[in-house]
Amino acid sequence: MRSRIFMRATFLTLLIATLCVTGLTKEKDAPIESSWVATPFQIDGLNKEWNNDSLGYWKRADTSYAFANDANDLYILFIFKNPRFLSSIRHTGFTVWFNTKGKNAKAYGVNFREKQVTADQLITRMEKEQGPLQEAQKQKIKQQSPTYFIYTGDLVDKKGEIVVKASLDETKELPAFRSMPVKGVGIIHEFKIPLAFLEEVSADYVLEPGQSLKIGFDWGGFTKEVQDALAKEQADRNVAARERATDMSNLGERRDGSESDRFQTMAQLRNRARNYEFWTDVKLAQEK
Repeated sequence: MRSRIFMRATFLTLLIATLCVTGLTKEKDAPIESSWVATPFQIDGLNKEWNNDSLGYWKRADTSYAFANDANDLYILFIFKNPRFLSSIRHTGFTVWFNTKGKNAKAYGVNFREKQVTADQLITRMEKEQGPLQEAQKQKIKQQSPTYFIYTGDLVDKKGEIVVKASLDETKELPAFRSMPVKGVGIIHEFKIPLAFLEEVSADYVLEPGQSLKIGFDWGGFTKEVQDALAKEQADRNVAARERATDMSNLGERRDGSESDRFQTMAQLRNRARNYEFWTDVKLAQEK
């Protein structure tokens, strides 16, 4: 009798566990629904136009994200709630990967970075986004500075090599992004990617409303560029610290720059420059 009761209890436990796991799996595998955009978003690094109820969440890096699209562009909101997870994004940029074959595998993506441009190139970019500028506005831009920093993106292959470099002199729509710290929210990254931007490399990557695909996010890492940049920053801080030190006894206790110390320092830098990557299923919206 006891054995029958035990077997029934065990069966029920396993059944409940199976149902729970199945439910969780379905919830986890459900694609993120992109929202339809009736009026194109302004890419300003703010989240005023976004519906916070549609945000996805990646626990490992404490980041939230959402998607929206119209017939021409894909918009992405990505929020870093903790700045330490930015890692070395300033040097590596932020890459959005696309896979139309349902795999968590890099094929083509858009790498977003800051770029330095001339005043004339900035004017060209502004007129593409905002329409014609008045002559007085153009002159003011040229007088304020000969160069500016803008945010844009290059099309890259799975190795991160540039396949199509975004040119400000072209008339076609280009990827764009803005980054802005917002009090009480986090560091917001807002992206715009023309749906037709990837068709230059493959007909399989012509994105359309209603389509389902895999999208990956990738930033940080200890690349050679990052290693050199962080090492220089570390060296500059060490020089500044030594210059501030006036107590000779304290100076005697400082690290002597030996080989072992150099490797310890590089290990610390590597820890600061972790690579983060994750994928999600996305279904682009269709006009209702």
